[in-house]
Amino acid sequence: CGRVQNGICIRLFEEEDYNHRPLFTSPEILRANLSEVILRMISLHLGDIQSFPFVDPPPSRQIKDGFDLLVELGAIVANTNRKKDNAPFQLTDQGRLMARIPLGPRLSRMLIEAWEKGCIREVAVIVSALTIPDPREKPRDAFTKAEAAHKRFTDPASDFITLYNIWNECFKNSEDGKPFIRARDLKKFCNIHYMSFKRMREWQDVHEQIIDILEESGFDVDHPPPVRTAENPDDVFSAHYTAIHESILSGFLSNIAVKKEKNIYQATKQRQVMIFPGSGLFNKAGQWIVAAEMVETSRLFARRVALISRDWLESLGGYQCKYSYTNPRWQRNRGAVVADEQVSLYGLVIVSGRSVHFGPKNPEVASEIFFQSALIEGDVKTVLPFMSHNWSLIEEVRDIENRIRRRDLLVTDDVLLEFYRKRLAGVYDMPTLKKRLREKGSDDFLKMKHSDVLSDSPDDAQLSLFPDTVSVGSETYDCSYRFEPGQEPDGVTVKLPVSVASAIPMESTDWVVPGLLEEKITELIKGLPKSYRKQLVPVAETVKVVMEEMPKFEGALVNSLSRFLYDRLKVDIPASIWNEKDLPDHLKMRITLTDASGEEICTSRDKGVLLQSIPLLPRIEGFEAECRKWEKTGLTTWDFEDLPEVIHITDKNGNAFPVYPGLEKDGTDVNLRLFRHKDAAEKAHEAGVEHLYRQYFSKDIKFLKKNLILPAAAEETARYFGGKKQVEQQMADRVLQDLFRRNIRTRAGFFDYAQQQVNQLVPAGQTFLKLILPVITVYREARSLFYAIETSGATNPVIMEFIGELRKSLAGLVPENFIELYGVDRMPDLVRYIRALILRAERGRADIDKDRKKAANTKPFTDHLSEMINSLEPTTSMEKRAAIEAFYWMIEEFKISQFAQELKTAYPVSIKKLNHQISQIHRMI
Repeated sequence: CGRVQNGICIRLFEEEDYNHRPLFTSPEILRANLSEVILRMISLHLGDIQSFPFVDPPPSRQIKDGFDLLVELGAIVANTNRKKDNAPFQLTDQGRLMARIPLGPRLSRMLIEAWEKGCIREVAVIVSALTIPDPREKPRDAFTKAEAAHKRFTDPASDFITLYNIWNECFKNSEDGKPFIRARDLKKFCNIHYMSFKRMREWQDVHEQIIDILEESGFDVDHPPPVRTAENPDDVFSAHYTAIHESILSGFLSNIAVKKEKNIYQATKQRQVMIFPGSGLFNKAGQWIVAAEMVETSRLFARRVALISRDWLESLGGYQCKYSYTNPRWQRNRGAVVADEQVSLYGLVIVSGRSVHFGPKNPEVASEIFFQSALIEGDVKTVLPFMSHNWSLIEEVRDIENRIRRRDLLVTDDVLLEFYRKRLAGVYDMPTLKKRLREKGSDDFLKMKHSDVLSDSPDDAQLSLFPDTVSVGSETYDCSYRFEPGQEPDGVTVKLPVSVASAIPMESTDWVVPGLLEEKITELIKGLPKSYRKQLVPVAETVKVVMEEMPKFEGALVNSLSRFLYDRLKVDIPASIWNEKDLPDHLKMRITLTDASGEEICTSRDKGVLLQSIPLLPRIEGFEAECRKWEKTGLTTWDFEDLPEVIHITDKNGNAFPVYPGLEKDGTDVNLRLFRHKDAAEKAHEAGVEHLYRQYFSKDIKFLKKNLILPAAAEETARYFGGKKQVEQQMADRVLQDLFRRNIRTRAGFFDYAQQQVNQLVPAGQTFLKLILPVITVYREARSLFYAIETSGATNPVIMEFIGELRKSLAGLVPENFIELYGVDRMPDLVRYIRALILRAERGRADIDKDRKKAANTKPFTDHLSEMINSLEPTTSMEKRAAIEAFYWMIEEFKISQFAQELKTAYPVSIKKLNHQISQIHRMI
């Protein structure tokens, strides 16, 4: 009583009360309210409903005939109420089949699926078990024995199989495929195994009715189809297990859940459930489960649970699955746009990150990506004729832009995209493109013209200033152009055979090309000291005169400029005053030396490279191949293999050449490359490691800078070193350099050291700040004292000269960038050295003659130091450089022994030790 079935089966309850109080309490009331029943049925949707929150036992046979009547009545009423698209509601074939089975929609759906998968007998047992309370009993006085008796039936993967095991053990004898057992035997079984006789009998009766109903509905239960073999066999679940549980899933699809922690699962519709402690899967369940029911008591419990594979869910979910797509991208090998597909079912993600063709899913967006990546950027495996034609046109325009150093001649990508949009609507990958070309008969309609790619045309006179060849010495050589400000290839590059390099006059490269000469002369004039520059204003008019009247391409450019400006404008500028070093890179000729085969040997903007044609290092056979194997660019973390100290490359003659892998900081990026020199590799590698750590600890560095603040009292002193912000930035850089400039060569070592330095940046910064403050404080004291002495002795030239020498010593000892130059250990020494200057100033003011006598002892050593520093060359060894630096600090210690003995030296120092150090340095190269 109170049942309605039309593809679904529900019990009608009062909407405000779910305590199982029926809305219709008698057949008479049901008939009187039949229209309301049908309308409510329609409101819950007609058709094949796989699940519904109210699942009930099958109705009694007495009202079974009424179902067919309600089905027909429901269909009549449904067809009088059209959907928005005016299509009538209709039952599916599966819905009509479910309507003939007087069971809840979940259970009838399970039986239909089980028939198709060849496991109808097993699922019929499970369905009948789900219509009754659990037959297992656990009396208090025999709880342990009951559990032991039940344990023999327990399946570790499925409570449903556990029920089937109970059935199979109890009703294992059969006739004509129908199980039977005498009441006396059933009671005996129940007593032994702690089962409820009443529930077992009810189970048997319901199972018999279900078998009868199935046979009446046209199912040949005695001859079911064979169990299907899965297309992709599961390594965990057998084919029989899979068939049974896919059938169960078809009815309980909304009761799936995925593990969050031990027995806690995230269920559908944003529910969190716990496996019921009485389940055989409690504390043992896997990642995905299905439950026969969700029961809420103290919390929401999943009861009668089984392990499932999420691979089964998508096919069973069908139209109930929701699909979303992320990260659409072009894939060159496939020749198509792909995206990451995510499939969710009732709010649970069942498939994630599956790469699928994106074109059929979203043709419009896929077309844009296809046009940009394949047709414009050229990232394709198969190059079609129209592509080569269009790319050649675009390269011609880009070459013109590189020459005249503009980026507004080539039309924007939007214009190029619009060109393809108009001609290739609906095309989103290579197959659809080739199909369109076949339909058109040719690809001529896709070939661009100059007007399609040029937004502005430069005049021929301007282009002639940027020739394809450049005169260097008495010959002309090919040159190339790149417009990439800030990048190494920027500007003009000329290729010279190494065999003729030494014979080429270096000054012949000063003139670059005619198109850049005016800009170069302008920058040279702007770089002059003010006393010279102000004689040439306005600069633009001066440059115009130079370009019109000065003889060009003869001798050195700066010599020609100095001579012309004196002859024409009477401005005398020595050639040594011109600052070519600080010119922008693109105004310096980039010289590439090549071997006999045309392969590059070296490249430099320093014209002195022309003199290196003989001492150039021999090329290593196989070096380029090893570079391709090892070198990487744009690194942001240690996601590459460990780096050995050295790699040996063996040529065909068996000669082994060492190369040294290492990281290299390139602007804001870090690259991995191979070095020819060990020292260069180590130095670059440590800086590269430091930059990787800077990226790794980016958030910590921001916090470090917030805490590395000079106190207000030190802000005035900071102006001597570039200001408060510069000092704070230098401190932060020094802390990071001291912490992270390491010769780490393994991934494990990198992350182990990173872990050690967690929460160490701020303490290190505070320690460094405490060491810096005394230095800048005593520095200010020294300057204030010098100023006071100068003020009081302004009329005494001897005192003024004395203080001038001290100021020079102070500036050399603590330059503006002293934080970058000196490590943490050097800061206390700086305080002593500055205090020594203060004591010397005070004592010298009182007795200048005594100071001069002591100064005479130090002068020979300071003179030696100056000679050593002036003699340094790029080829000077690191050992000698370190020894000279040590000699510098020895002199400072010697000054303490001479002028401020009370401060004490850090180590014994004397004239003899200083002379010994000089002798050692002279023996170094």
